[in-house]
Amino acid sequence: MDGFVIPTGIGNQSSAYEEMYREYLEDRVLVFNDEVNDNMVEDIVLYILKWNKEDIGLPIECRKKIRIYMSSVGGDTFVSQNVVDVILASKTPIIGIGLSLVASACYHCYLACHERIAFKNSIFLQHDGSVSISNSAKKVKDTVAFFESGDMRTKEFVLSRTKMTEEFYDQYYDSELYMYADRAKELGVVDKIIGIDIDLDEIL
Repeated sequence: MDGFVIPTGIGNQSSAYEEMYREYLEDRVLVFNDEVNDNMVEDIVLYILKWNKEDIGLPIECRKKIRIYMSSVGGDTFVSQNVVDVILASKTPIIGIGLSLVASACYHCYLACHERIAFKNSIFLQHDGSVSISNSAKKVKDTVAFFESGDMRTKEFVLSRTKMTEEFYDQYYDSELYMYADRAKELGVVDKIIGIDIDLDEIL
């Protein structure tokens, strides 16, 4: 990526919107307002890798932070796992900023960020997701075993990135755990709430 490429779907917007988005990219700001799908590779992952490449040799404290504004109902778990890995591996600090709803697979991407900020009425959703299987009995068993191992990985990840206890996690495992920012902060999902812990100017 020698220059900036407007993320997937943005090209259909107005030229003013494109200009604004280019300014965001120049300031290392990413906006994710979509379902979690393969487009995240171009829209998020490649930019994180690009900016880390630019920062090779720089001390972490000298690197310009990456900000990702997130609003999503969730989507593909496999894609989100890749995004999580890339965010965690990034030496350049990444700030996640939750907007309206940060749910399901996107919620895990948010948890991976090195610093997590939200607005007062930002909503977060943690749940076990869903899967539909139609195959031979043996292959269904293989698929179930794989997803069960994935569930354990997800549990370990969430517990490592929040203040949730294992007992609390297990209690809500198969529930729809919705949280406003204040509750999410109590559980260690959110670090700072805009207007309470941090001014808006500090993240712009």
